[in-house]
Amino acid sequence: MKSTIFFLFLFCAFTTSYLPSAIADFVLDNEGNPLENGGTYYILSDITAFGGIRAAPTGNERYPLTVVQSRNELDKGIGTIISSPYRIRFIAEGHPLSLKFDSFAVIMLCVGIPTEWSVVEDLPEGPAVKIGENKDAMDGWFRLERVSDDEFNNYKLVFCPQQAEDDKCGDIGISIDHDDGTWRLVVSKNKPLAVQFQKLDKESLAKKNHGLSRSE
Repeated sequence: MKSTIFFLFLFCAFTTSYLPSAIADFVLDNEGNPLENGGTYYILSDITAFGGIRAAPTGNERYPLTVVQSRNELDKGIGTIISSPYRIRFIAEGHPLSLKFDSFAVIMLCVGIPTEWSVVEDLPEGPAVKIGENKDAMDGWFRLERVSDDEFNNYKLVFCPQQAEDDKCGDIGISIDHDDGTWRLVVSKNKPLAVQFQKLDKESLAKKNHGLSRSE
């Protein structure tokens, strides 16, 4: 996936204008503002009874390498950097994207594990969303598509393998592991996971964390 994103970046770096998606619909957060390219957001379920997207250890993993949906409705998950290689300010539907955990990265750097999302093949649950380096990771990228035309800004995540036609792209859904209880993000032919985006205010979060550390 890194080679694909790098190629797209070089392509756009030498392109003076961006034509195909100039008229595309912007992806909106839960306050109706367009997603900023390179911005950090909580990825939340459109159903308030469920939590946001985070990483967790599954199976025999020593570290939290599997991207999951929290079952705790009060858990917003981990802030995620959403980036497109296109030299644009805002993200629109259909843009190729890379996703990377942000506020979680400090923890994972301690053990030298990258926090960028990838899709890994040949797993019992099917192609699953993971972080960290993996030899079975597929080359490709993510994109966002709106799933409803109402006032709610609900979207689905889609994964597209490198050099694949649109009909080869797959929706990201949920696979429930009944052994450990985790809700894993996978490429699925079933109902896609509908999500919303809440911008992470890093300044407020830093002040909150500073206040907590002083009170301890």
